[in-house]
Amino acid sequence: AMYDLPWKLTFSYGRALQAACLSAWSGKKENVPAGQKAFTHRARMNSLASLGKWSVDQEKSA
Repeated sequence: AMYDLPWKLTFSYGRALQAACLSAWSGKKENVPAGQKAFTHRARMNSLASLGKWSVDQEKSA
């Protein structure tokens, strides 16, 4: 991680977490798998970021 501190600090707006999956879903039943995939990707990227392991290459690979 960038700084060796005794606590973890993460921050994100809920909208930023939800925007991609809501867009992929668009309220349509047939788009549920796409929305779930987008949500899973965003959750994984946020997890990596909180550990200091996120990279642009990982973001693009999904």
